[in-house]
Order: sequence, then structure tokens, then C-alpha cells
Amino acid sequence: MRKYLISLVALIAVVAVALPTFAVEFKYGGFYRWRLQANENLYDANDDLDDQANWIDQRLRMYFYFVGSENIQLVTKWEADTLWGLEKAYAGMPGRHGGGDIGADAVNLEMKNVYLDFNIPNTPVRAKVGVQGIGIMDGWIFLDDASALVLQAAFDPVKVRAGYIVAQNADTGDADGVVGDDHEENVDDWFLELKYANGPFNASAVVFYQYGHDTDWSYPASVDKESNDLVDLGFSLGYKMDWLGLKLTFIKNLGGYDIAGTDEDEDYDGWMVAADANFYYGAFTFTLGGFWTSDDFAYPHGRSYYWSEIAGVGTLDVNVNGYDWFSGGLPNRGDYDAGDHPRNLWTIHAGVAWQALDTTKVTFNYYYIGTDDDVLADAAANDYDDSIGHELNLYIDQKIVDGLTLRLVGAYLFADDGISTNADDDDLYEVGAQLLWKF
Repeated sequence: MRKYLISLVALIAVVAVALPTFAVEFKYGGFYRWRLQANENLYDANDDLDDQANWIDQRLRMYFYFVGSENIQLVTKWEADTLWGLEKAYAGMPGRHGGGDIGADAVNLEMKNVYLDFNIPNTPVRAKVGVQGIGIMDGWIFLDDASALVLQAAFDPVKVRAGYIVAQNADTGDADGVVGDDHEENVDDWFLELKYANGPFNASAVVFYQYGHDTDWSYPASVDKESNDLVDLGFSLGYKMDWLGLKLTFIKNLGGYDIAGTDEDEDYDGWMVAADANFYYGAFTFTLGGFWTSDDFAYPHGRSYYWSEIAGVGTLDVNVNGYDWFSGGLPNRGDYDAGDHPRNLWTIHAGVAWQALDTTKVTFNYYYIGTDDDVLADAAANDYDDSIGHELNLYIDQKIVDGLTLRLVGAYLFADDGISTNADDDDLYEVGAQLLWKF
């Protein structure tokens, strides 16, 4: 028996040596974030109506990487959100922001990303296939997670990226059994991006096409559309040296749509431009910049551009329509849009950041916010105005221990007549704190 056992072990050893080795390296990362906040008048800009809000929330993100080699890896990212004291699903979304009450068990782990990242043999092309995060033009065009196929290649000093995003697929099959013969509710995106970087100069150019078929996606959403084609042409220029950083961004809407039930069609003619300058002097960074968006500037779904704290959903991440994370805008909510998709808005901002100590940083920003076209400012008197107000933001960042950072946030918006359709507008404020540990 012993000699048979020895022979079996020897055979297994020979087979093990003969087979190729598929060693997979495991990596991980992520962050934990805890936030406390309180605000007033963000919903209606009116002291006489009760719209005070205060809450605590937390978020955990876990990143797991399964690395076969430099040529292939599987990337997974998972997220759990909890609104303290709230057990039921938030905003009608099952499994999100649950588990915050007594007996806090909840099924609220979300898949954020799962995609395969690999090199295509004998080419300079690397592919990402699956649910992944995609950012285009700092979020002015796209910044979100999506089901996508993305190809990218580097030809120094130029990088090329192209992708297909499945934004919505509501017609995988039809009642008559014919698959894919009716695509009215589908939304498909394609993009091509070129990036250039050489010395202090950088530039990028993007073509982004959202084929909305017959959906109402993109502004104006209230119009029943057919043959909805939105094209964005985007360009940016940048310059960076030791004491100075400059950036200019421009996006033009093209394409159009048919108005359902009529012989009319409309073109997408909107545009935006943004410019920023940073000056570095010792422990100080001075900023000056702004943006301008036309009253008909249209966004594809997936946009997410954060700017100021109140009007632009900053660190505390409050889109002020109903205190949720899923829609944006200031109290007017009609003639202009704010939040992470500003439309018919322009702003100029100035700020300074001071690295007071190795562990302490203080930042102050000022924004003046106006509108491209006049907006209804007093519904009763039918008065119009073009001024939203002046916003002040203060941040204090303090390193605590081993990568744990505390941020204190204070923001105040001095409201002008255009901020809402109230006869009289009251100021808005928001205060809060954030603990963030990245691991």
C-alpha cells in the first residue's frame, strides 16, 4: 500500500509541475465616511415655512481587486449607505439608507462596480468591460457608474479613449417574441476622447453622443420627444507650473429631436464655458474662476458637476429639492437649474486655501450667482430678475490620526430676488461635519 501511496503522490507532483500557474494577487481599499449636518431654507427660501432639516448619515465603500497579472484584473466595488435612525428604504429605493434604527440589521449592500480590466494582446489597447465608473470633462458631460465597454490606448503624448454606455435598455424582448424590434425606450451612449499632455500643457477633446430614441431624457424633459439625439462637443486647455495652474473648458450642444405628435423639430443649441486659475504662494493657494451656462444647455444623463456647497451640492452632498441625493436645483426649480447640473446660471468665484499647519487647512470661497436669462422672481406680481445671490463657504480640514480627517463645513447664501418665485426671499444656510478615513 505504501508504494502505491508514494506513486500517487509522485504523480500528483508531476501533474502540478506540468500545469500552468494561475496565481491571483488580492488587493483591497476603500473608505468610511460619517456626516452630521443641519440646514434651513434650502427647499423654499422662506423663513415662514418649516423646512429645517438635520440628520446623520454614513457610507462605507469597499474595493476588491483580483489581479492575475499586469495584463488582467477584476475590479469590484461595493457600497453601504445608512441614514441614522431610518430603517425603511429611502426615497422609495429598496435597500438604500436602511438599517439605521434600533435593531439595525439591513440588506443594503450595493454593487457599485464590477468590471474586467485587461490588455488586448499584440495591441496598445486596454479594455474595461462591465459596470464601471466613467468621468468625462470633470462631470460636465459624464461622471457616474454605468454598464459600459471602454477601450483606451496611449500614444505618448496623446491618449485615446472610446466607449459605449448602455444608459437604458427597456426592450430586450417584446410581447410578439421578436427580440429587439422596438427601441423607443432605450438610451445608448457613445464617446471618443483625446487627451494630450506634454510639459506644463494639457488639452482634451471629446465627442459624446446620447441616442435617446423616443425618450424624454435630457432637457427639456417636459417635452414628449421622438428621435432624440443629443451630441456634446467638449474641449479643454490646461497649463500647470510651480506657482500657477490654469484651465479652460467649453462644451457645445448639437443634435436635436422631433416633438411627438407634431411636424415640429428642435435643435440642441446650448453651450457652457468655464475658466479657473490657481495661484500657489507658500502655504496659500488663491483661486479665481467661474462658469456660464446658457438657458438651453442640455445634459446627457450621467452628468455630475459639483461646485459650491449650497447651490452646487458640495461636501455635504445635499441637492436641495427635498433634501435628497437624486435631484438638484435651488428653490426656483423652473427657469434655471442648480445642483450638479447648472443651467441658465453663471457664477464668478474667488477663494483662498491656507495650509496653516501640517495637519490643519482652512479654505474660504465666495460665489456670486446670476442667470443667463431673467427668471420669474415674484409669481404674484409677475416680476423677473437675473440675480440668485452671494454664497460664502468655509471649510476647516484637520488630520486626526492615521489618515482619518475631520472636515467642518459652514455655508451661507445671501438670497436675491431670482432665487425663488416668492414675493420675499430669505437667506439659506448649511452647517455640518465630516469624518473620512481612506484605507
